[in-house]
Amino acid sequence: MNKLGKIFIGLGSSLLIFSVFLIIFYKYEDNKARLASKEILTLIEENLDKEFEESQTNNLVSNMSNQTNLKIEAININGNDYIGTISIPKLNLTLPLNNEFNYDDLKLAPCIYYGSILTNDLVICGHSYKAHFKYLNALNQSDIIIITDTNNNHYLYEVLEVEILESNDVLEMID
Repeated sequence: MNKLGKIFIGLGSSLLIFSVFLIIFYKYEDNKARLASKEILTLIEENLDKEFEESQTNNLVSNMSNQTNLKIEAININGNDYIGTISIPKLNLTLPLNNEFNYDDLKLAPCIYYGSILTNDLVICGHSYKAHFKYLNALNQSDIIIITDTNNNHYLYEVLEVEILESNDVLEMID
């Protein structure tokens, strides 16, 4: 075997080993994200149950007709603020919803990238981990998405259109 053939075999072997490393790393990150989301979701749901019990005890009645006076309280968990959960019944998926976007927090849970639930301009971004938004492309028109805030208010959204944007199409995403 000539010298060039040995170089290509060595290069190919190196690339194959690197590919296996990337697959293992992605599976590790996906599992870490799944466990972190599950732990955070449990803490949020415990808080929602507590809030519900307190509101029942105090006979509080919320009036959803005047949402301008509503304020969504964030729950701080491990230094991150979460405003509730996002559920996608078709995907059998419920995840915590982080109040602010940054790349480190995105590894734990979907984040609000822009806007607010209350102003109807909400943009949520999430990672493509299997435990997060990997199967988001399976959604179709009329599928339902539910956001539950920390006040135990439920916001129901219906998929009207599915559009695939490039990863750098930030302006189109916000529009």
